[in-house]
Amino acid sequence: MIDFRYHLVSIIAVFLALAIGLAVGSTALSGKAVEFLNAQERRAVASNASLTKHNQALTNQVAADQAFAQAASLRLVGGLLAHEKVVLVVAPGADNAVTAGVINILRQAGATVTGQVGLTPSFLTTTGNAEAALTQLAQNLAAKHGLAPPAPSENPVAGQQAAAQLLAASLLDSPSGGTTLSVKASADILSGLEQTGYVTASPQTPAPATAAVLVAPGGLAPQTGSEVLGAVAAQLKEASGSATVMAGATESVGQDSVISNEKNSPDPVSTVDNADTESGQIMVAQALRYLLEGKAPAAYGIDSGNAPSPAPTPSVTSTAGGHP
Repeated sequence: MIDFRYHLVSIIAVFLALAIGLAVGSTALSGKAVEFLNAQERRAVASNASLTKHNQALTNQVAADQAFAQAASLRLVGGLLAHEKVVLVVAPGADNAVTAGVINILRQAGATVTGQVGLTPSFLTTTGNAEAALTQLAQNLAAKHGLAPPAPSENPVAGQQAAAQLLAASLLDSPSGGTTLSVKASADILSGLEQTGYVTASPQTPAPATAAVLVAPGGLAPQTGSEVLGAVAAQLKEASGSATVMAGATESVGQDSVISNEKNSPDPVSTVDNADTESGQIMVAQALRYLLEGKAPAAYGIDSGNAPSPAPTPSVTSTAGGHP
């Protein structure tokens, strides 16, 4: 049993330790030591204030740049895509600001947005059973409409590749004399993919388009689905004669993002990684114009190594303000 003397000694030891700590602290931190620490504190406070001011200045600059881009968008893109027809293919989890902004800028550029096709999470599933089911569906739809069956492939996303080939054929006009599906065949292919839960379409049968925008998933990198969406981009590119752009939001910039993986692929489509901003949306329209003129795909936006806006000259004079 612990007696009273043990407790008394413990209490005395605690107070003795406190006294020694106060004595040592008051002497060790006096004079030059205190002056040094105070100087360090002042420098840290000043540095933080400077960084806060600089950050606010950058925020204001970005806001001003985007306000300018929004105000000048009609002059920058007016008539750029006159008489062109563009379809949107939207990945699961895509940023709504990207989709809405791209549709708006395409219309400002004079394009007709023929429709919007959403890929479902099921389309991105790459398990063995999912691949087999999607491959079989693609083979059945191809045979029904007299199209060449998907070539056998060991690719882990062969099912999506086969389905994407049919999807692209149903959405886009062939620019080089390839097979152009009838309206009925296109509608039937879309219906087959929609009824099995792989896509959603609005309207149910979009008119044939001459170009495509693939909206990448939102969210922070790394992202899943790069290989599947790369296969979709490749089929859209082939069906449109290269006039395909992949667009995503600034939040998604980074290693292993869908857009980063696409721009580093062997045969990429054009990419825009800041299409949630006014300037990025303008780039989408400009990049499509470049592709329609036969120029090579390129990466645009804010990621390291990307090109700035290509800024091609509008093909039709804008009427904004009554000046060219």
